[in-house]
Amino acid sequence: MSVDQNIKARDFLIQNILQENILYFGAPKNARWRNRVVDAWMDDQSNPRWRYELINEFIKFKKGTKILDMASGCGTFVFYGLLNGHDAYGIDPEDWKHTFCRLKAAEYGYPDEWIGRFHKGVGEFLPYKDNFFDCVSSYQTLEHVQDPQKCIFEMCRVTRVGGCVHIMCPDYRSTYEGHYLLPWLPLFPRQLARIYLKLLGKSTKCLDGINYTTTPKIYRWLKEIENEMGWSFCILDYCKRKFEKALLKRKIPLITGSYLFYQILIFIRQLFRKESSTNIFVLIFKK
Repeated sequence: MSVDQNIKARDFLIQNILQENILYFGAPKNARWRNRVVDAWMDDQSNPRWRYELINEFIKFKKGTKILDMASGCGTFVFYGLLNGHDAYGIDPEDWKHTFCRLKAAEYGYPDEWIGRFHKGVGEFLPYKDNFFDCVSSYQTLEHVQDPQKCIFEMCRVTRVGGCVHIMCPDYRSTYEGHYLLPWLPLFPRQLARIYLKLLGKSTKCLDGINYTTTPKIYRWLKEIENEMGWSFCILDYCKRKFEKALLKRKIPLITGSYLFYQILIFIRQLFRKESSTNIFVLIFKK
């Protein structure tokens, strides 16, 4: 694709977000949402910091930590890592996002070699050797891939023993769909979901490309990979860990069933208003 190299990265980003909105949703999302997304994807200095801080709780970052963002999108996670001394890489299948990363890198004056950290490809076939990374992170991606279990296998394959895989994606047992920004039924039957979207004047193209990922399903895939390959994983639910740490800080004893009760309260509070998420870490002990 030929692109005017004089176009501003922000303008290029807005154009492509609008095109994607029309293609996948039938109409642009509201301007407030779009501006928030554009601001985030232009911000390499602070936007991805929270993901690094999250991962740092499980593997301590040091200078040169080798990390991969699977579906690196607009590059903020990779550029933030490089700006902070990490050995960061990204992979993404979409041409326009690689073009945007080049435009942004040129505008921000990043070293030319940083663009070489981005590769075009898919999660099912990562172009890296075994045990290459200290950490592989995937954010809001697994629900869009062709084969989620194959992607998880590949993420584990390229992660070294002692490293970790971070998976964060929607849990479709929730009552809100974060792509359409609409109330949703848990594991909404697709034929009914299509009717629902068409009644609201929405395109079903985005729905056609979504996997209904859930936390139990991802746990099952990981266990199957672990058993089939003879690997050894420790799978940690970040939300549960955070809940337990909060109790410990307040010196409240952990009672059997308390986390389930907490999850029910959160589910009710978010009912038809907020998407539920899977947020797990896979610590790799042996391959």
